[in-house]
Amino acid sequence: MRKLPILSLPITASLAATLLLGASLGCHRDPNVVKQKYLESGKRYANDGKYKEATIQFANALKIDHNFAEAHYQLAKTFLKTGSGAQAYVELSRTVDLQPSNVQARIDLGNVLLSGRQPARAKEQADAVLALQPNNADAYALLAGVATAGGDRATAIEQIQKAISLDPGKSSFHASLGLLQSSDPSTEASALDQLKKAVDLDPKSAGPHMVLAGLLLKKGDTAGAAEQARAAVAADPKNLMARSTLADLYTRAGDTAKAEEALHQTAEDLGDTKSGAQLLQSYYLATHQVDHGVDVYSKLVAEHPKSTALKVNYAKLLIAQKNISKAKNTVAELVKADPGDADVAFLNGILLLNDGKTNEAFNVIQKASKNNPENLQLRLLLGSTAVAKGDIATAEQSYRDATRLNPRSLEAQNGLAQVALNRQDFTLLTQVAEATLAVAPQSSMPYVWRGLSEASQKQNDKAGADFQEAIKMDPKNSIAYYELAQIRLAEKKVPEARTLLQQSLDINPESSRSLRLLVVLDLYDKQPAKAISRTQAQIAKAPNNSDYYDELSDLQRITGDGKGALASAETAMKLNPSDDAAVVAYTRAQLTLGNTGVAVDSWQNWIKTHPNDARAYAILGFLEEAQGNRDKAVAAYKKSLEIQPEQGVAANNLAYLMLDNGENVDVALTLAQTARRIMPNSPSTADTLAWAYYHKGTYSSARDLLEDAIKTEPNNAAMHYHLGMVYSKLSDKADATLHLKKAAELAPNSQTAKDAQKELGSLS
Repeated sequence: MRKLPILSLPITASLAATLLLGASLGCHRDPNVVKQKYLESGKRYANDGKYKEATIQFANALKIDHNFAEAHYQLAKTFLKTGSGAQAYVELSRTVDLQPSNVQARIDLGNVLLSGRQPARAKEQADAVLALQPNNADAYALLAGVATAGGDRATAIEQIQKAISLDPGKSSFHASLGLLQSSDPSTEASALDQLKKAVDLDPKSAGPHMVLAGLLLKKGDTAGAAEQARAAVAADPKNLMARSTLADLYTRAGDTAKAEEALHQTAEDLGDTKSGAQLLQSYYLATHQVDHGVDVYSKLVAEHPKSTALKVNYAKLLIAQKNISKAKNTVAELVKADPGDADVAFLNGILLLNDGKTNEAFNVIQKASKNNPENLQLRLLLGSTAVAKGDIATAEQSYRDATRLNPRSLEAQNGLAQVALNRQDFTLLTQVAEATLAVAPQSSMPYVWRGLSEASQKQNDKAGADFQEAIKMDPKNSIAYYELAQIRLAEKKVPEARTLLQQSLDINPESSRSLRLLVVLDLYDKQPAKAISRTQAQIAKAPNNSDYYDELSDLQRITGDGKGALASAETAMKLNPSDDAAVVAYTRAQLTLGNTGVAVDSWQNWIKTHPNDARAYAILGFLEEAQGNRDKAVAAYKKSLEIQPEQGVAANNLAYLMLDNGENVDVALTLAQTARRIMPNSPSTADTLAWAYYHKGTYSSARDLLEDAIKTEPNNAAMHYHLGMVYSKLSDKADATLHLKKAAELAPNSQTAKDAQKELGSLS
């Protein structure tokens, strides 16, 4: 008998259950159903004021469908409510791209652009809305804002009145008209009427109360303004601007207790939001109450243990208090609980940098920046960390990203300027200066940057004028005084330069460069005692500046006080264990005392905590070489170049050792050329490259390099020996004899002298 198809078989109870379960699972697995569930869940969280949870749910919906326009829009609205304008802009832009007919999204995007000082782009959104809906009142209100930004008050009033005629019951329109009218004394009464009408229309909206508070404050009615701010807070308890304004009004009235109380209540009520948790912390920093702030936030964190935002601000206060140990514990808890939070990653990076763990900090911050591409502070920190790591390419890109996020960020522009200075890229430095002046014409630093570019081109008149303009803009800019002093020294106006350098130090007692240049001038005048006295006086003003002890150590060493030099270097190392200049000063002092082995040990210890410090390996190689440990020196130089292929000292010294040992000449030549490119003005790199040319048989090039080098170091026995050998190969017996004899005279009883005498014997 033929078997029936399986679908014709009777359905048992268990089979029916299985089919029903499968249908249920299929429904849950439908991406459209799942993303919609996330969307609705996010909306419920947002309506309850749980913005962090709402953000997570909207993000979950977008993981399922990257082109889910409604999820992008709801996420944008959540960001707007939490004050995250940059992130809201990204989501609104995506919404409009996916859903061009979403009129409200265009209005919201226009307002974000307007607040970001991009009125032309805001107008584009308003025009697009009017093309879809010619009588859209919100679009005319947006155009009023655009006109206000352009200083066209008449057009702004015309546009907002058009908005009111289309929608007379909208409170915010009357508030905007009132604000515009308040700027003209002749319409001030009308302005007050408009603002009161706005309040009457929507007493539960904070906006009209806030605008009215501003007008009353302008009229000198601080008490009335505070009353309106309180009403704004009552109308919209989650409105941070209302709470901040109320605290500010209390401060203006001299009632700091009420100001603190208002901000403390904000932290209590809105501590689950970044801005809500931060207002009180900012107040404590601004009023120099860090210790009190730590106590208050300690209690807030204990009362609200699940608030990441409160813990973040507690950690910031601990860092400001220099209570690093407790800050580390707090941040460790945050990393464990919420490692993806941008603020947590930022603090973790700061503490890692404080411990000298640059590479680990870089990895943490780079990952956080990738996960939070619109976070300005992370981009800035990544830039500075990349500079500390020696990764200038990443630093430049990070600062460029930061300027894209906020073209007005002086910190970002300053970072780019430092990158340009690091590379000696004065074209870029000029570009940064001009870009900064365009957005911040009253800033002094762009004049300094442009002046540095001009000075690099020997345009001293222009540079001096720019440095003077910087001082005019900011009489407290110590850098401008220092750079102007450099110009005056170039002009041989030494007394004026001294005055400028002292002014720089008076403004900034920590200005190490200014002190160092004054010390150089003292030494030039053959007054080392004055240089030491000056340095000691500056240490009294800035006792924790390790650079000053480095300077004092070097001065003591050159005046024969080896023990004093050692003591000063040790103090510098204690003050700043990450100060490699202190280790250099310590090394020099030990070498002066004949303790080369101790100097080697100091750098080996340094390398244990700074394993990626290429310069440290180069110095260690030099010290090992001085002890006659050539193999160890070679290993150290190679390690230095492995970390940083363009470490000039390591490349130069390794090339010389290779030539001396009869190793691969081509490799040595390449290293010598690298060193010369990095240090083009160094007689040492000229000597090494010339010696490589000698071994390659390129005698004319070797001669030219050595002739120039000897002009700088006329008493260098090795250079005279090398030049004598070169002239010997060029069959110039007279010059060969001259330089070989000079080498023997300058370094009698040395191997160089013996080698010179041997060559002289072959010439006779």
